Amino acid sequence: MKEAIVLAGGLGTRLKSAVPNLPKPMAPVNNKPFLFYLLLHLRKQGCQRVILSVGYKWQLIQDFFGDHFLEMDIIYSIEDTPLGTGGAIKRALQYCKSDWCYVLNGDTYFEADLNWHQPKTNNWKLIAARVQDVSRYGAIQTENNVLTGFSEKGQQGKGYINGGIYFIPKNLLNHITAEKFSFEKLVLEQDISEKSIEVSFSDAYFKDIGIPEDYFEFQQQMTKDITDLNIDKSWTLFLDRDGVINVRLIDDYVKQLNELAIIDGVPEAISVFNNIFKRTVVVTNQQGIGKGMMDENDLEIIHGYMNNVFKDAGGEITKFYFAPQLASENSNYRKPGTGMGLHARKDYPDIDFSKCLMIGDSESDIEFGMKLGMKTIMLTTVGNVSTKADYIFKNLYQVSQALQ
Repeated sequence: MKEAIVLAGGLGTRLKSAVPNLPKPMAPVNNKPFLFYLLLHLRKQGCQRVILSVGYKWQLIQDFFGDHFLEMDIIYSIEDTPLGTGGAIKRALQYCKSDWCYVLNGDTYFEADLNWHQPKTNNWKLIAARVQDVSRYGAIQTENNVLTGFSEKGQQGKGYINGGIYFIPKNLLNHITAEKFSFEKLVLEQDISEKSIEVSFSDAYFKDIGIPEDYFEFQQQMTKDITDLNIDKSWTLFLDRDGVINVRLIDDYVKQLNELAIIDGVPEAISVFNNIFKRTVVVTNQQGIGKGMMDENDLEIIHGYMNNVFKDAGGEITKFYFAPQLASENSNYRKPGTGMGLHARKDYPDIDFSKCLMIGDSESDIEFGMKLGMKTIMLTTVGNVSTKADYIFKNLYQVSQALQ
């Protein structure tokens, strides 16, 4: 079991001028909370379980991430009163199932490689980050990759600092009876003198958002510009249908033309896409057929009408793919299965999935694209950004304008 503790209970006093009335880990970055990026990195490193040590306005964090996020279990260790970093870690360790776990600061993004292996010795581990200027933090001092101390803050220049990631045994704090204490003062400094902290050095991207200047720098780092994809006529565009091209019917299916409403701006967007991509195809789950509520002829009439509308605006869909299977059948042809994408590549062998863009309005659309190696766009609102998609837009028309 790979698990980590994230210290997410800080008040964020120094950041309040930029992020008022929010816990610091919920500071917005590109329409997502800062904590999203930290959890995404943990998931990429193979983490299966995260214990969030929370305090100030912790309900906002729980409301957003829930009990499962990015396929990880989320557990909440709640501080009714501030316990200090040591007290917070000690309480969170009670929820750990493994003998060893990582501990991370909830206001620091550090893309270090986490190998999740127990050290050969009983020593615990600290991961050091290389920064351009150590003056704000104080450089670490080591001997044979063992931590021996810290230099005074104010020393300038490049160097390695405490990256705020620790790999510790579950019983590390069992000898401490205090409920409230500083991990840095009571544990870190003591174990330095005993030479029991191994250091792993990393040159990966590091940013502590504790002050507004660094928070704004991180925002800029994480803001993706879709034009950076350099899309040309070798690319294929994949589109979901309901909620993307036409208005989605809640708890129902578009079974005939009088139930079809094409979303404003979509015909114009399709025309733009035709000038940018080699082809534009639709991949849509249509279990209304499997339920006997409509048949393939009904669907062909709907798709034919759509294409007539798009042709009048100067564009067209190259081909419509649909999955009539019921969700209960667990068919790979139905999204998030990859069948429709593989079918499209069989029809068009020049399709390179690394040069494909998938646009949808549900996480199953995004998972479909990710499994095939596509870039992905979620069409959503600012209030619903719990997505693994590469980009977030409000509608197809907005995407078309960004790509021009």
